Amino acid sequence: MPLQPRAKSKASQENDARILTAGIDEAHAVGLDRLALRAVVRRCNLTSGAIYGRYEDSDDFIASVWTERLSAPLFDFLSGAMAALLGVEGAPSIDSVASTLANPPKHLAVAFEALVVGRRNDVLGDEVAEDFALWAEKWGLAPTTDPSARTLNVVAFTTITGAAIYSFAEPKLADWNLVLGIMGAAIRATPTGRPSKAPTIGDEVPNIEVEPGTGEPLRDALISATANVIGRTGYERATVSRIGRRAKLTGGAVYTQYESKDDLIIDTLDTLLSGAIVGTSELTAHGVKSGDLGESIGKIYTLGVAQPRRQWRQFRLETYVAARTRKEPRAALRRVHAAGLVRYHEMLESRSKMNDDVIRLVARGGQSIPLGLSLLESYQTDLHELNFHNFSASLVTLLRSA
Repeated sequence: MPLQPRAKSKASQENDARILTAGIDEAHAVGLDRLALRAVVRRCNLTSGAIYGRYEDSDDFIASVWTERLSAPLFDFLSGAMAALLGVEGAPSIDSVASTLANPPKHLAVAFEALVVGRRNDVLGDEVAEDFALWAEKWGLAPTTDPSARTLNVVAFTTITGAAIYSFAEPKLADWNLVLGIMGAAIRATPTGRPSKAPTIGDEVPNIEVEPGTGEPLRDALISATANVIGRTGYERATVSRIGRRAKLTGGAVYTQYESKDDLIIDTLDTLLSGAIVGTSELTAHGVKSGDLGESIGKIYTLGVAQPRRQWRQFRLETYVAARTRKEPRAALRRVHAAGLVRYHEMLESRSKMNDDVIRLVARGGQSIPLGLSLLESYQTDLHELNFHNFSASLVTLLRSA
């Protein structure tokens, strides 16, 4: 006969709740990667034994916070947001979803971060992956769903989660309701059941990999190594010595190029994100010139899940996670966002029949939705087989009429 756990006292249950609440507060303040149990102890004003008697280490604690406090409300919110974009009767309004994404409560901000961190944290990832798989199947994101319908569900999910992650760097933006509104309208206007074989990128972008290309071999090696290490370990756990080993250099050699780890990381972020903008800009410019912008946007989606870019996409996700609690990557990402908006204006203003406000929304979606794709790719590896062209054609039609 299995042993029955002894019922907890009321005081013990109250302490459980205090510890979990303090954990969310601490994670919101410093990020999951910097969360330390001793800091949680200070927040909830309990003894060290009260926490170390419950949890083995910080990873065990974070996994418990996910299970007890984050998973259910996150997936409840995502279900409501998906219903809003897909036009399900009784769904929350687009405005309410957008308002939450722009300024999420603490537990939702930490929960979205946990979705990213879970792909590389084994203890947290065991819980996140199982919960996500069950939810994804319910909302038609699993590979068993009809491909054309699944593609539209993927668009809805990546629009929502992309906005949430983008808001780590640009909080409290007021126009997510417009982005979500037009994306939802395009989803609902796209017919399903058409052939869904994924298109090739073509010759419009000769090199789809994101590489430094600074012309300085040592700098290029360090930037590539930094992106690789951060993509696998996260911003906080990337050390200069580990980056140096990846670049086949000593830690001392790194400091001949950069004064600090932060300087190296910011140079990596500025260089690689700017280079990626150039690549997608070429595709967009090709679409404007050829008169089929929908085809190019569809290919940009395909580019967003192309295997050669996966390492870079993981690095980009981690920079946004860091930006939620660190000002240096936040400032760098805002510079990249501003430069991207200028490029969108240069490409679209004179030839696309879109006004200034619409171009700004295109830029916002173009910058945020790939983040959602990168997140989903962490849990589903076959996204490169999907064809987004039917949706993108509907989207361009709506944008031009807006």
